[in-house]
Amino acid sequence: MTRFGRRGFLSTVGAAIALSAVPASVARGAARAAQVTVSDRLVVAQGADPAGLHPLLETGLVEASAYGNVYDPLVALDADGRLVPALAESWEPRDDGSWAFRLRPDVSFHNGEPFTSESVRFTIEQLLDPANASPIRAQLDAIERVETPDDRTAVIVTTRPFAPLLAELTQVMMVPPAHTERVGFTELGEQPVGTGPFRFAERVRDDRIVLEANGQHWRGPPPVRRLELRPFPETATRLARVRAGRADLATNVPVELAATLEREGLRMLGRPGVQALYVRLHARKPPLDDVRVRRAIAHAVDVDQLVATIYGGRARRIGGPYPPEVFAYDADAPLPTYDPDLARALLHEAGVPAGTTLVFETPQGRYPKDDQLAVALADFLERVGLRVQVRVTEWAAYLKKLQAGEGEHLFLLAGTNRTFDPHFTIARLYGNGGAFGRAYYGNPDIDPLAAEAAAELDPERRRTLYHGILATLRADAPALWLAQLDDLYAVRPGLDWQPRADSLLWFHSASPAR
Repeated sequence: MTRFGRRGFLSTVGAAIALSAVPASVARGAARAAQVTVSDRLVVAQGADPAGLHPLLETGLVEASAYGNVYDPLVALDADGRLVPALAESWEPRDDGSWAFRLRPDVSFHNGEPFTSESVRFTIEQLLDPANASPIRAQLDAIERVETPDDRTAVIVTTRPFAPLLAELTQVMMVPPAHTERVGFTELGEQPVGTGPFRFAERVRDDRIVLEANGQHWRGPPPVRRLELRPFPETATRLARVRAGRADLATNVPVELAATLEREGLRMLGRPGVQALYVRLHARKPPLDDVRVRRAIAHAVDVDQLVATIYGGRARRIGGPYPPEVFAYDADAPLPTYDPDLARALLHEAGVPAGTTLVFETPQGRYPKDDQLAVALADFLERVGLRVQVRVTEWAAYLKKLQAGEGEHLFLLAGTNRTFDPHFTIARLYGNGGAFGRAYYGNPDIDPLAAEAAAELDPERRRTLYHGILATLRADAPALWLAQLDDLYAVRPGLDWQPRADSLLWFHSASPAR
């Protein structure tokens, strides 16, 4: 975690500053707002409303930040990305194809159901059932079955050695069998019941999600009695809430406003995030089904300039689909050069007429300056002869459209590798075992390569295999990988909370002012 000082934030970013500036009328209330203390009602102003709260159907960061406070996995990550016990207090490999997990005693779901090895078996079977269409299935298809020799022992058996098992399990939230069967698998997203530090209380779409403290949580009761997650896609509105004392924490703070906010009495917190911001190039939609067109787009954009101007130095360019903190990141990989002449030549070679229209869709508020970034990217593409129609879409509708395989030519996303293992990204976003990779890419070579890498238990050999997969992706250009952004937060005085390496918003340990 980095505590920001007052220097280094007033980078000149042209029109981007004007677009994200906070009205002066809001600033007048800053001194008064600084005197308001944080209560045991903690309000978070975030950029988007979660598309859903189903832990086995939703994998996005904003969704996981909501349901991750309601549910627990077997194995968790601490704030710095290290494996720690959660519902499993210990684990050990029995052979190359099975792991035994010793479960915590006397843990119950919020509805009173006991958490046992049967809960583990049920959860794994639900996510592996093809009828449930869980996007997590592609990442865990090496699991064959779960054995339950007693209530406190769950044995996960795999069909082959599976190196990323523990990392993947950090993202699998345990669900209650009886409740899920009663309400139905899909309806669990509307009636979430977990074992986590907060229990679900209320949801009003596009307005608030209310969670209440679970006083019986195995970690101990959280200090915060009531947690409210409120979506505000517009940066000015989000920051106005925290400045006026109507929210305690705001996400996605523009870098050029950080010094001003700190002078007004707010604390600025940040650390490099695990999100890899990228533009997906729909490799199944003409003319992007021609690799020459995708490569032309990669050479048409001056990524270094975008990172420097829009993100003011609080981001780092990346050469692949996950950031350096993830295992097997290839720091020596060549980056696409900014070469508009080459881009034009490739478009001509591919037979793409000047003035061809591409649709570029983006959310607003989900990622820092997402709508502004889309406009800047479109400008670069128009300089090489393409016409770009930018569409801004509300996050939940946007995500639903992409998950249905109905994305436009180009769309903005951030790959969030919360396991710090490359399997999470490759299997989910680029392999054909996952619906997303199948819909937007479809290279049949990726799946056997990914399976080989996941089955390799030697770390150095495994690193080499993933570097080969990354080389294949760079040659195919199914995406324009842009940057790893810093997660920047504005926090009111008195709130004891720290950002995490996995970029999740987790509040069990958040402590209000005394």
